[in-house]
Amino acid sequence: MFAQYDDLMTVEDVMEALNLGRSKIYELLRSKKIKSFKMKGYRIPKAALKDFVLSQAKMNAERD
Repeated sequence: MFAQYDDLMTVEDVMEALNLGRSKIYELLRSKKIKSFKMKGYRIPKAALKDFVLSQAKMNAERD
């Protein structure tokens, strides 16, 4: 999952990977739904993005 991306992803990488807009990504980062840190802008560990996607999939499966 997300093999084509570096271990530390930028906001632009996450936008592309999740097919979401910039505002939504920043909302997820500010709410800490996706873990990140700041280093010349946000940096998102690929593992944190995987955790987010898997948690969303689990929540959706539980709802169904």
